[in-house]
Amino acid sequence: MGWTGIARHHYLDRLTIESLHRDELVRELRKLLGDVLVVIYLDTGQRLREQRGTAGASDVRIRDAIKRERGAEAIAALADEVVGNNGSLLSLRHRLDRLVSPLTWSWRRPAVMPVKTLGLPVHLESCLTALVERVAVRPPLADLVAVTGSGARGKYQHGWSDLDVLVVAETENLSALRDALADLRKEMGGVKLGVTLVSAGECVSGLVSPRILHVLTQLGNGDIGCQWCRAGLVLPVPDSRTDATESLRDGIAAAIEIRRQLLRSTVDLRSLYKLTGLLAKVVLRFDGTECPSDDQALRAFAVRFPGRVTDDLLCGAQTDLAKTAQVGQAVLATWLDTVPPAGRVA
Repeated sequence: MGWTGIARHHYLDRLTIESLHRDELVRELRKLLGDVLVVIYLDTGQRLREQRGTAGASDVRIRDAIKRERGAEAIAALADEVVGNNGSLLSLRHRLDRLVSPLTWSWRRPAVMPVKTLGLPVHLESCLTALVERVAVRPPLADLVAVTGSGARGKYQHGWSDLDVLVVAETENLSALRDALADLRKEMGGVKLGVTLVSAGECVSGLVSPRILHVLTQLGNGDIGCQWCRAGLVLPVPDSRTDATESLRDGIAAAIEIRRQLLRSTVDLRSLYKLTGLLAKVVLRFDGTECPSDDQALRAFAVRFPGRVTDDLLCGAQTDLAKTAQVGQAVLATWLDTVPPAGRVA
């Protein structure tokens, strides 16, 4: 795309220029674009380049000679990042993800919200406080501990809600964290503890599930807080567009799981309700409506799609399996309405 084409696509906020072969061109682009330009130089050994060349080693050598004549080797000294490309393609992809993340997302230190401010039952508050104390040793066992889900928003329902916790930590501390969580579970009084552990590197590179990506967005926007984090920790704040797009994967999984539940001889009401709420959240997120809890999402869904779900159905959906199934089928039908028909296959 030429400069005229770029001007016509004014809504583009990022552009990749590949295969810069001339060092003088890089210098001129730097003058033109300033700090907006980020130059990444991929450095691969000669033998490996020849092995990877699809047209043979001689073709690689010929093209390398042309690039050297143009000044391509001098670009390494001008680059913002020199990335070694002698490993696997997966390693390269992850390295590039790490470089792109700071350019596309903002970064913030999560706000700390003490355990006592969550409004949890006393025994759960005591358990979480003990976990934070176990983690916050020197050196700490984790980078961050944060309650997520309904417990993070003061919406915990005893007998219905799980206690979901995100732990950002390195796997070298896995054994110590497992012991701490084992002690915690003994005092939970039957409440299901759902712990997700990811490394800070995975968060920084965006190598996390859609749900964790959403939690990072919530932490960064101040919608929820963490209960403890390491001094100096900053995390990326994924933008709302990325959050919505990535949540499609959760929507796909929820739509499949809803049907798996409905096909069972014995349906798990609680699982079906939560899956239905999750799918409703994904559908609404693309309309710009964010609903933290399942019941809020289903009420907002009823308003957004009148006639599909009635107030009477929602009133008893958490306790009446027949109503839960009807709500699930309605939300699933709305999701499937967005899927184009397969048409005739020749």
